[in-house]
Amino acid sequence: MDAVRPAAGALGKPAGKTIAGYRTTVAIAVAYAVGCIVLLTVAARPGPAIPGISAFFAAGVFTTELATAFLLFVRFRDMHTWSLLLLACAYLYSSLMALPYLLTFPGAMLRDASVIGASQSVAWIFILWIFGFASLSLAAVVAEAWRGKPVVAPHRVSSLIWAALLAVIAVIAAITAVAVTAYDRLPILVGPQGWTGWDNVLSYLNMGMLAAAVLIVLLIVRAGDEIFLWFSLALTAMFFGNVLSTFGGGRFTIGWSFARLSWVFSGCALFLYFMGQFVRQQRLLNNTRAALERRVDERTAELTSTVGQRDLLLREVHHRVKNNFQVINSLINFQSSHAASEETRQALNKLHGRIYALGLVHQRLMQSNNLATFDVRAFLDDLCGNIAVLSSADARGIALTAEADPLQTDLDFAGPLGLLVTELVTAAFARYGEGENGKIQVSVRRGGVGRLALTVNDDARSEADDTSESRIVRGLVRQLDGEIAVARESGTVATVTLRDPDA
Repeated sequence: MDAVRPAAGALGKPAGKTIAGYRTTVAIAVAYAVGCIVLLTVAARPGPAIPGISAFFAAGVFTTELATAFLLFVRFRDMHTWSLLLLACAYLYSSLMALPYLLTFPGAMLRDASVIGASQSVAWIFILWIFGFASLSLAAVVAEAWRGKPVVAPHRVSSLIWAALLAVIAVIAAITAVAVTAYDRLPILVGPQGWTGWDNVLSYLNMGMLAAAVLIVLLIVRAGDEIFLWFSLALTAMFFGNVLSTFGGGRFTIGWSFARLSWVFSGCALFLYFMGQFVRQQRLLNNTRAALERRVDERTAELTSTVGQRDLLLREVHHRVKNNFQVINSLINFQSSHAASEETRQALNKLHGRIYALGLVHQRLMQSNNLATFDVRAFLDDLCGNIAVLSSADARGIALTAEADPLQTDLDFAGPLGLLVTELVTAAFARYGEGENGKIQVSVRRGGVGRLALTVNDDARSEADDTSESRIVRGLVRQLDGEIAVARESGTVATVTLRDPDA
């Protein structure tokens, strides 16, 4: 039953599920009335004296109605309507009144005796229990049926809740004190022959307020708020409980006993409503979670497919760029083989080495797992191997070795690094004279926090050339945020300090 309020000023019928909920409420109320009317024929007959029935009745009402009062205060904090505040006060009052009832009812807690008060004490506490609940219930229903239904300002909600709690507790304390200490000065409610006229008058007044509240809900509020449909069932059970108790005429009659059971049902009605709401919300939550999980799975599959397609596209891009560099190198090789002079051939070989370095970067990225970075060690080995071939290292008796620390590098770092290594190693080969053999060592090591050291060391006998002054080398060093130093020892050592891309 979804809460749908009719338009202001009209009693229009509720729609959808609320129609079914309204009809169900009326059907249950009618069925309950028929059952109680049947019981009226035997209500005055003596029933079994069940000593624990009052304790069961009071404990059940206290537990369920206190929980219901708490849930109603929570609902009031969200909705801010006076009707919910009054309804919460009604249930709080009813639940707490069960405590003095237990203390004053003979045999409820002590065998054949009450903890406090006398027989008239429990009678007044009980009749005022029902009277207070009926009064607050009628006020709540009237507030709910009020056209426009004014709401409480949000900043006043907490203060009103505390005020309601204190007021209810104060009223209950006053009623208990008067019923226990001044019962002999109050009119007699229970006499030797059963209920007295005072008790009947107050009982009929209670039944009148309960009946009026039920009629207002069913005829005016209708399906305006689902919680009040359930509340009308609680009021119906309370009303017929009073009818059975009044016609029973005394304690432990059939009517009196069934009245207690009816009041327990009344106390459970709204609690069952909130439990149903909880179950419904849990079901909705589970359905939402299942739908969300399905959507997440679908989206994950879509993203996985998208990522796979992106990876495939990137590999294809790197592959095509590498192939284009290979085509360019093939053209350079062809041109070099037809060069008219050695100077031209050497220039083309240098160009070949530079293009190979750039193509090798794309080849390594194409072969890497994440398509973004690759290990510099294998890259350095391949690069130096190609330079050795271009420089005829084996024929000249020059050994070229490369070592590096584990280092993941990306396209932006690997491209300039490959070109810089190519320039420095090519220059090292150029320092060896005709028939001079030797050894060139290339290393990339971590040399401090956030820094790398690229070293190209050769043992050529010729003096160091102007490698560090080369415009290409200086540009590449600057691009890598580095510094270069060239020293002459037993050969030439070129050291470039670079930023660490992993730092």
